[in-house]
Amino acid sequence: MSEKMMKKSKLMLVGLLSIALTVLTIWGCGSTTYDTPVEKAVTTKTTSALVTAAELKGWMDAGLVNKQGGYDRVVILDVNANETDGSNKYNTVGHIPGAQLISGGSGAFMDNTRPEGPFSVTGSMVCNGATIDAIVQNAGIDQNTTIVLTSANSAGFVNVTRAYTTFRYWGFPKNRLKVLNGGNAAWDLAYDLTTVAPTVKKSTYGVAQNGKSNVNTEMRVSLPEMIAYVTKIKAGNLDKVTLVDTVRGASNISSTTDLLATGYTPFDGAIKGSYSYVATSMTSPASTLYFKDAATIKADLSAALGTDGTTPMGDDTRNATKTFISFCRAGNYASVGFFALDGIAYYDDPTVDVKWYDGSLGQWNLLASSDHTALDTTGATVNAGGKLAVGSIWDTTSLMDNLTWNVSRTVSATNLAQRTIVNYASRVYGVEPSFAEGNQIETEDKAYRSAVSGTSGGGSAGGGGC
Repeated sequence: MSEKMMKKSKLMLVGLLSIALTVLTIWGCGSTTYDTPVEKAVTTKTTSALVTAAELKGWMDAGLVNKQGGYDRVVILDVNANETDGSNKYNTVGHIPGAQLISGGSGAFMDNTRPEGPFSVTGSMVCNGATIDAIVQNAGIDQNTTIVLTSANSAGFVNVTRAYTTFRYWGFPKNRLKVLNGGNAAWDLAYDLTTVAPTVKKSTYGVAQNGKSNVNTEMRVSLPEMIAYVTKIKAGNLDKVTLVDTVRGASNISSTTDLLATGYTPFDGAIKGSYSYVATSMTSPASTLYFKDAATIKADLSAALGTDGTTPMGDDTRNATKTFISFCRAGNYASVGFFALDGIAYYDDPTVDVKWYDGSLGQWNLLASSDHTALDTTGATVNAGGKLAVGSIWDTTSLMDNLTWNVSRTVSATNLAQRTIVNYASRVYGVEPSFAEGNQIETEDKAYRSAVSGTSGGGSAGGGGC
């Protein structure tokens, strides 16, 4: 018997045993939405948001994948970006049987047109209700569905975690969201891929219907909320909030390009109170879909360095933390950080909140008023590139450590050209909103209602999901 066949046989046995055990488990689930409890047997309960290939194969063998109707069912979403030639590995290399393609990769779950704070448009923000509803309905997802996320891309760990984080924002509970540890590569080690796309009946389920929105605004940090958090951290951090910078790396100064146009943000540095834990090191090997376990992630957090580049977080700070906020440059690495903490390290810990700042440094490092000046690379005093009103409440420069103006920096150590600062004046409101008015995204999303009927699709019957 070949080595692969032996692995398949062993993993199949593990999967069947997993099904036999978990069908005996009674788990709280919803009757018509994700948050109304009723007792139902759920076969997809796991100890974290990670699922193994053997467990997924067990669910597949039990007939749960793309099952029509019934209470407990599974949908596999293969979140894959197209290759440079326009092809997609979903079709060319193959995919897990029954998996459905989300061809936009992480971009399918973000929006480049949404206003927030003083900006009439901000790049790479969470997608709106109509976008997530289209994904949900095209995939046949209803309130009884467990979603398994996988990918074959080299950036697959970003693709699946951006999807996970977006589903969490739009009201899907973590015990109905799974990431296949190792992605398609892990599946292919034990089982076969296919190039046959499944035929799936669309659902009529929506994230906000029957007069109710389930949007989880508590897990997303809006711009005014982020300013409030960092202001309190600067004042002593009595609320025990820890910021996790998932992009900065060993340097204590970030390097941020604008999310909508060519050019750098006016300033860089490190947000006060933040610790560097880069998203690529949350997996092993780095930058793969094999995520570290909870104990290792917590140990990594303790070793994460603060804004001085030398002082680690330490166990005391980590254990005292009540709220973790993950951020990066454009929300993608922040999604990896959110998943590592929300889906793995603190999966069953009700004492710790994990939050996601999708605006991240691409938004934060634009927030400078127009009267700031700095020395350029020739030593001349020039305008630093801020476009906010003088005295703007949105100016975040005082909330930075190691503040560095990008007009003072070259493109790189080898490219000695002065950095070009993006001119974002056209995106700033003529009259800047107050903090109370500056959470436009969540205000819009709480008001969103799905343009679908109140019943779930696919002929599903019985109680809602959990």
